[in-house]
This record gives sequence, structure tokens and C-alpha cells, in this order.
Amino acid sequence: MPSTIQQIRQFRNESIPKDSLLGELMPDACVLNVSHIPSQCGLLSDDELNITENYTATQLVRAIAQGQLTSEQVIKAYLKRASIAHQLTNCATEFLGEEAIARAKYLDEEFRRRGKVIGPIHGLPISAKDLVAMKGRQTSAGWIKWLDRIAEDDALILKILYNAGAVFYVRTNQPQSLMHLECSNPVYGTTLNPYNRNLSSGGSSGGEGALISMKGSLLGIGTDIGGSIRSPANSNGIYGFKPTTYRLPLKGVIAEQAGRESIIAAIGPLARTREDMILFVKTILDSEPWLRDPSLVPIPWRSITLDSRNFTVAVMWDDNVVHPHPPISRALRETVEKLRKSGIRVIAWEPVDHQKSWDLISALYYCNGAEEERTAMKDGNETALPLTEWILNQPDVTKRSWMEMNELVSNRENYRTQYAQIWNERETSLHCSIDCLLTPAAPSAASLHGTSKWWGYTSVWNLLDYPAVIFPVTTVDPEKDQVELDYQARNTLDEENYRLYSSPTVYINAPICLQLVSRRYSDEKLMKCLEIVEQAMGRN
Repeated sequence: MPSTIQQIRQFRNESIPKDSLLGELMPDACVLNVSHIPSQCGLLSDDELNITENYTATQLVRAIAQGQLTSEQVIKAYLKRASIAHQLTNCATEFLGEEAIARAKYLDEEFRRRGKVIGPIHGLPISAKDLVAMKGRQTSAGWIKWLDRIAEDDALILKILYNAGAVFYVRTNQPQSLMHLECSNPVYGTTLNPYNRNLSSGGSSGGEGALISMKGSLLGIGTDIGGSIRSPANSNGIYGFKPTTYRLPLKGVIAEQAGRESIIAAIGPLARTREDMILFVKTILDSEPWLRDPSLVPIPWRSITLDSRNFTVAVMWDDNVVHPHPPISRALRETVEKLRKSGIRVIAWEPVDHQKSWDLISALYYCNGAEEERTAMKDGNETALPLTEWILNQPDVTKRSWMEMNELVSNRENYRTQYAQIWNERETSLHCSIDCLLTPAAPSAASLHGTSKWWGYTSVWNLLDYPAVIFPVTTVDPEKDQVELDYQARNTLDEENYRLYSSPTVYINAPICLQLVSRRYSDEKLMKCLEIVEQAMGRN
């Protein structure tokens, strides 16, 4: 296997399917919006365009099961489209073309032999973030030091999806250290936003975000410890779901500080529809993964009913730390207006000391004072990127004794208790149940490269371990989203974020998403809340 940066880049480039090379069709760097190029470049046939554009994952597995499409047809179409997406955005770390086509042919043969599919997602192409271990393949987890690390086994989530019929065909980019809401590293470079390549694809699952928004994938596997599924979903105008921890298996995911329990990451889907996220999660839970990974809670996917006539959404307009840019505030206003018109009760949600939540979680990330991370960079002769330095140098990141770590974890639990108590008190005072929170997904649309510093709109829900989901709403509109000239910043970070929005044209074409949040282990309820909200927005 390749072991130098140059060799690894060459290995990745040689894995790109040759029938989808853009060559002279590659646009100049000054072309910012490349989202239309896959459908217009002429490299995809009408059948390939139909497969990649007109089927959801749910519809695709149904079409394969009914014999309308073959697995081989589908995977060849997605390999080509993913390759085109990569050449435009730098979203992939490796294509698995030969293995994927062989797998698809096997599935087609089994379908002919059995007269039925082998599982609920028979033939479904699924992309995966690079840190999700694949047996026999490199898994660097964002560090040069680990470039020659070869996975000894597949991650459990891959095994489950494989047994259900999945076809894995591409691995996607992630940032140095995995701890950026950006997707840039010294090995593979920076992943670009397909709607505006001056902007970030989000992170840390940013390769997945760009790939799925370009329709190079239907479903992708991401991880989230502070927003790493939700940031790319927000940046690229797609869906992303961070489940409650211990619902889906992390076993086999490669990262620094393995075994840390101060803050637990979640693994979950990025997708193009709400139904496809449910398909992903339900497929995994139907396999009873807790029998193979005893850390998981034995909770199957439950059927939930909610009455939209007795439904309450609490809106957090601002976290009182970093003020959202005008497009985010407009998306909230427009969504709230639609909710109210449909008869949904909407109330305001006052944030519960979200600056404190950041102080806590940034410390909990690095109870060792980021010693392992700095050692990894030293051992790999790796220079920290600016966003790596930013997160490793947060004021509360310091090496702690066991007693100090215990105190920090106690403070985490106290904050969780305080938030739950306040939620209860507000329900009591309102004489109604608050079904979910509606919040910004970030203080901005997709950020300018290297500027995404405030994680607070997503990381607070990791600290609380509440499930959260991102859904698309609109795009930046230079006419409607004018600069707030009279805004007075609250703090240095707020001032920095405000100045980034010097003109709405900086963010031209950027998607705007919002976030729904529900209580811990209310994952199924959260998806039902999203269904009701989207119906109010005029979506099926």
C-alpha cells in the first residue's frame, strides 16, 4: 500500500473511474457553482442521469427488488457521477470500483437465483467517511502519522449494511484531526462546496456533504461529536441526522483518543430525503446490533404518532453567543410563518447558557490537554492547520488530573440536568408538551474556507446528547439578505462572524438549512417532528 502523501494522492487518482474523467470539460477555478455540471457535461447517459437524479434510496431499493433496475446498472451510474463530483469538489479519498461492480454482479446473480433480494437495501450504493474502517484499506483518521495504518476488520456498521445488501463504492474526505467544521487536511487537500467553491463543504464529514449534494451518493455514513454530520448537511443543502449516542454502532471507527467517554461521538446518515435517513437507521436497528456491540442500548426503531393539531415547536432564534447571519434569520422567519399558518403552535426558546456549554464540551474533548493530538502531529512531522490550532487552544483545554476530570464530567451532568429541568418548567408554565426545538444549524450558511469557528449551534446538543436533524430550507438571496448595518457585536467571536458577512454576494448560491432537536432517546419522535414540519412547508 502507498505510504507517502504523493503516493496516496496518486493511488486515489488512479482509482477514479476512467469513463468519467472530465478532461477539457473541467471548468476554470473561477467557476464557483459547479452543481449543474454532472447533469450537463455529457458523460452520463440518460439512464445514468435517471438513476442518479430521479430515485430516492427508498425508491431505488424498491425498483431493484421489483426487477426494474439491476444492481450493476445502479452502481456503475453512481461510480461515474461520484467521480465527476470528486473532480469538481475534491470530496473522495478512494474509489472502490472493481470491488463495487463485482459486488453488484453478485447481488444480481443472487436475485436471479433466489427470486428475491438478499436484504432490505439490496443493491443500494452507500458512501462512507474515510475514518470508517474497511478491512485491508488505509484509515488515517485525519493524521499523516497514520497514513500506513491498515484496518484489520470492517467497522460493525459496514458489516450490518453489507449483510442487508449495500454496495460500498467510495470513501470520502475528512479534516486534519477530524475536529473541524471544515474539510481540509495535508494529504488530500480541501473539499469545496459545489454551489460556491469559495465556501466550505462543512466538516468533519465534508466529503460526504459535497458528494451527496452533487447526487454522487444517495446515503453516506458520517460521524458527529460537535456537528460533523450536521455542518456538512447544512453547508450543502441536504439532510443529516445525529442520533442519540449508543443507538448505532461506532465499533470499528478509527479516531484519536479511542475509549474516551467524556464526550461520545454519534454515527449516522447524510442523505437526500427524510425517508432515506429512516431507511438507514431502521436497517441497522432491525439487525439488533446490541447483540454484537454490548455498549448499545437495545432499543429498536419505534413507530411514533404525533397529532399536528396538538404540536408545539419552540424556536431558538439566536444562542446569545454568536448572532446568525441574515439568511439564517430569514429562513427561521419564513419557516415559522408556514408553521403558524398550518396551525402549529410556535413559541420562543431562550437558550440556557450556551457559552457555558461550549466551555464544557471543548474541555471534555481534550481532558489530556490535547497531548495525544500534538504527539500525533509531532510524530508525523505535521503542521497544524489554523482550525486545528484554534480548537486545540480553546481556553478550557488543559491537561487535567483524574480528580479534575471527574469534576468536569460532574459539571457536564449538572448542565444536562439543568437543561432538562428548564425544559420541564417551560412545559409546565405553558401547559403543553414542547415536541421539538427549531434552531439555526450554524451562525452562517456554508462558511468561507478556514473561518468556521463557532460550533455552538450544534455542539450543545452533543453535550446534552439530544438527537438533532438538519433539513434544507432555502438559499442565500442577495436581495432579501442584506447586511445588518446597525448590529452591535456581543464578543470577539461574534464580531468576527459579523464581519464575515460583508456582503450577501460572498455567499451567493449557498444553501440554508435549519435544525430540529428533541430530547434524549427521542430519535423516532424527532423524525416524526420533521415530517410534520416539512408537511407544513408544503413537502410530502
